[in-house]
Amino acid sequence: MEKISAIFQPLQVGPLRVRNRIEVSPAEPFLCSKDGLVTDEFVDFTAQFAKYGAGIVTVGDSPVTQAYADQNHYVVNLADPMVVHGLTKVTDAIHRWGAVASIELNLRDDRLPADFTVEEIHGIQKAFADAAERCRKASFDMVMLHFGHGHTAASFYSPHVNKRTDQYGCGTFENRIRFASELVDMVRQRIGPNMAIEVRMSGDEIYPEGVHVEDGIRFVKALEDRIDMVHISAGSMYDIRTMDYTIQSTYMPRPTNLHIAAQYKAAGLKIPVLSVGSHDILSAEKAIREGQCDAVAMIRAFLADPEQLIKAKQGRVEEIRPCLRCNVCTGDDPHGCPKPLRCTVNPPQGRQPLFDRIEPAKAGKKVVVVGGGAAGMEAARRLAERGLRPVLFEKAPELGGSLRTAGANPLKGDVRRYADWSVRMTLKDPRIDLRLGTEATRERIEAEKPDAVILAVGAAPIIPPVEGVHGENVCLAQDIDKGLYKPGKRVVIVGAGLTGTETAVTLAREGHDVLVMDMLTLAEVRARDKAVMKAQRLAQQAGVEFKERLRLKAVTPTGLIAEDQNGDITEFECDTVALSLGVRPRKDVLEALEGVCGEMYAVGDCALRQGNITTAVRDGFYAAMNV
Repeated sequence: MEKISAIFQPLQVGPLRVRNRIEVSPAEPFLCSKDGLVTDEFVDFTAQFAKYGAGIVTVGDSPVTQAYADQNHYVVNLADPMVVHGLTKVTDAIHRWGAVASIELNLRDDRLPADFTVEEIHGIQKAFADAAERCRKASFDMVMLHFGHGHTAASFYSPHVNKRTDQYGCGTFENRIRFASELVDMVRQRIGPNMAIEVRMSGDEIYPEGVHVEDGIRFVKALEDRIDMVHISAGSMYDIRTMDYTIQSTYMPRPTNLHIAAQYKAAGLKIPVLSVGSHDILSAEKAIREGQCDAVAMIRAFLADPEQLIKAKQGRVEEIRPCLRCNVCTGDDPHGCPKPLRCTVNPPQGRQPLFDRIEPAKAGKKVVVVGGGAAGMEAARRLAERGLRPVLFEKAPELGGSLRTAGANPLKGDVRRYADWSVRMTLKDPRIDLRLGTEATRERIEAEKPDAVILAVGAAPIIPPVEGVHGENVCLAQDIDKGLYKPGKRVVIVGAGLTGTETAVTLAREGHDVLVMDMLTLAEVRARDKAVMKAQRLAQQAGVEFKERLRLKAVTPTGLIAEDQNGDITEFECDTVALSLGVRPRKDVLEALEGVCGEMYAVGDCALRQGNITTAVRDGFYAAMNV
């Protein structure tokens, strides 16, 4: 691989010289106070990105009106003049480390353009300008005006959404651009010539009736003499068909929206074009080197590994912790019930300042880790980070455990990359004493004379005690994913959770006839695990059939028998029955090792509950911190 260099070239953004081509794109960590004032946690969260080398650090979605702030808590409230006090601490922290400080100004309003009076429109423009002036007073270097994702500022340019017939309607191009043009001018008047203005927009709104590339380029060209950079995202938050382009899931290709930014770059704009959407360091380097964009913005990759730019500059790209794009960081219900940001693969993230510094452990303390899956590997690496030399027992000949299984499906490339990283980093750490292919018996653990033991032995697949379940036509869905079982043409998958649904998608795309059945309804499954919703949509698009409220009664040589809530029986003919009914903690292992050491921790799936990668990594981390 060529040396990474393109992303480290300086970039001129209006009056600003930025040290490299990487921007931390705006996010909502929900670490401010409920009323939108800055907290120490928020300062520490933001500062980390500047400390580890980002060129521009952008504070996320910040309401410009009190009405929006009243709906969107725990984020920066730019409608409150008192916010300047805390924001000054934020810019101090960013500037200390040599980065450019930017902040996203936004308004989400349920009303359509036609619902506003002209006076209210002028009030919105003034609110943006007032907010921008507060940012200037707080020493920001740049403001980002959010003209994308279907939000209020974007809606005035869309003929599909904007049905006004006056000067703010879409009857002429001059009218279409009027709201944005006047807003930019008002902001510039308030912030002066020494700050930069970046416009964030959907380069293509994707849905058929939306604004597309040609009209988007026209929009930028109308503003480019008055703005300093354009940030090309995609999709609309108000059309479910396009949400995966706005916040990409693990099922979307990487980098999702680069081809859109490349069209803006090719249009000969006079200002830098920035691409956002599932980039990592390698895709950013390639995009800039090939001239598809001038800069790249990312946030989830920074959450997964804030030190990624330092590692890239030092030629340690293989050490960068990959993002899963699981969207745990975006929350379950961010505006209805916001929670502090969390990251699946990087547990300290969002828990600032508690884990800003990993405290050294007591010298000479010996710890045994049992199990080399997600939780065990995380625990071992973090123990080593604390200065210990943990012993890790893994009865299989290689590390990975169920983490490898989770990444086996072709849809799960992100998990597979993380599994590879986790194994690689565990293997290369000389402080970890690995005992591969070695079962951690009570005698072996006692022989180590440990001061603490961390049990991360995982869980076993649930096999229902029904007739025929051990027949040759029955397998685990995960064994299909791993290539250990070749299914027939007609497949029934028992269990509509994430694994079963993803297996169904892959099989259907390969030409199999697939039916998925579950005791629950699809809505009930989604309520248990929000991640399954996108998989269900992919399955339906692929032609997978779902049957709800059915329990497996028996497996026959030609199919299976199912029973509904009323006791009525239905038979399904198929060539293969694939089980995906979850897992059960290995209580037998826990019981066999009970009391082997005075200080013991059970983490991950073996901790008497069914978890996932998020809980496994978190529990492994916590155990390592608590030793």
